[in-house]
Amino acid sequence: MTEIRQAVEQLANRYTKITIKEDVLSQLAALGEFVEFAANELIVAAGDDENKLYLLIDGLIRKYYLDYQGNDLTHQFLESGQVFSTQHVVFSGQVMCNFEALESCKMVCFDYERIQALMKKEPLLTQVYIGILEETLRIKLLREAALLAESAIERYIKLKAEIPDIDQRVNHGYIASYIGVTPVSLSRIRRTLREEN
Repeated sequence: MTEIRQAVEQLANRYTKITIKEDVLSQLAALGEFVEFAANELIVAAGDDENKLYLLIDGLIRKYYLDYQGNDLTHQFLESGQVFSTQHVVFSGQVMCNFEALESCKMVCFDYERIQALMKKEPLLTQVYIGILEETLRIKLLREAALLAESAIERYIKLKAEIPDIDQRVNHGYIASYIGVTPVSLSRIRRTLREEN
């Protein structure tokens, strides 16, 4: 069994309780191709005209926006096993945000239109896609609620619970941006938490 085929099967099992036939999974796997990005390499840039679906096999990715003053605002960190689609962040045909490899990343890349065509032919794949969309929405809603209702310390603790080694893997400026504080404030938060433990 090829590595892409295994990754596709794990993805299908994660997002649906329905057994998807072997030949359908093989058709889906045949649409994917491996792509690799070096640490600090831009995968997709805001303004690109792209329509891809990515399955992260290994590495860590940062999704970020640039505000009107050019400030870099981290929105999400993606780890192995997660899916992201440039289709979900398109406005007027162009991607609205940036995706950057924070570590060397290995991914399976799919052309979104070819995936859509296969879903029309094999409707059970729609259940996998719905699962991906639901997870994307859940992450967005949790992020929004955290920014509105939690303190920066609470957001940092949650991030550490999700990615325990985040401090060793990511520039602290990105972490500060993600929790909505300055790097100096993040240092204070980290010191406070160290002193409490």
